Amino acid sequence: MQKLILDGPGAADGGRCTSADYRHCALAAKSGPQQDRCPHLEQIRVQYCGVSPVTKLVPFSDSELSSCTSNTYRYCDSYLLLARPHANSAPAHLLYAPNHFWLDAEASGLCHVGIDGFLADVAGSVDGITFVTARGTHCPSLALTVNGVEWPMSFPNPLMIQKVNSRLRSDPARLTVDPYGAGWLFEGWELPGRTRAGLVSGPQAAAWQAQERERLSNEIHEAHAPGCDGGAPVHGVAQLLSRQDLVCLFQHFFSNRGWTGEV
Repeated sequence: MQKLILDGPGAADGGRCTSADYRHCALAAKSGPQQDRCPHLEQIRVQYCGVSPVTKLVPFSDSELSSCTSNTYRYCDSYLLLARPHANSAPAHLLYAPNHFWLDAEASGLCHVGIDGFLADVAGSVDGITFVTARGTHCPSLALTVNGVEWPMSFPNPLMIQKVNSRLRSDPARLTVDPYGAGWLFEGWELPGRTRAGLVSGPQAAAWQAQERERLSNEIHEAHAPGCDGGAPVHGVAQLLSRQDLVCLFQHFFSNRGWTGEV
């Protein structure tokens, strides 16, 4: 399809095509009975991102859910580049699973799933990401390779998955650098009564996160660094552990399990 870009007198008002002047256009010379505007003119609504370095016009439809016209804009790279100076800050509205996944569920039913800042901080970095489930109604599953050890992980509740964050395959650093934004993992649709089952949020989630950090500190000092004087584990502590210790760490904190104790 060819697109004619008009320039010159009348362009600011819609150009020759939107007025009777179209009759002077060679392309419309044989267009039949004269009209007030060119009968060959087709108009569609478009949208574009004002912060993108390249202006790309995208056809717009009120019936289609666009990331620019819904809360999904929070996972747009252009938006994140400008609006998230503190990438590891967790939005207050998120829901959390006991194995450190988060769920962002919109009123429309659209959801995003990712790992929380605790897991990202423990891992420090990941060598690679393999998506096990990419589409369909499943518990979103993937495998993270951390310091050479594979961690098979699943969000505990089902979701109607429509896509995964494929950019993580070539740039896995996004997962730990910005776990609540550019590092999102799955996008899909909520299954009422199932997708949010058993998740926690708000003060309850904050108390649980504090308990998890204390539990991690105790495990590192008792099992992996006996005799240590204490203190919080360093960022990326998983990069300092042996293969056996990494397997134990995964099983104790990030495997599919239910809540333990009061949260």
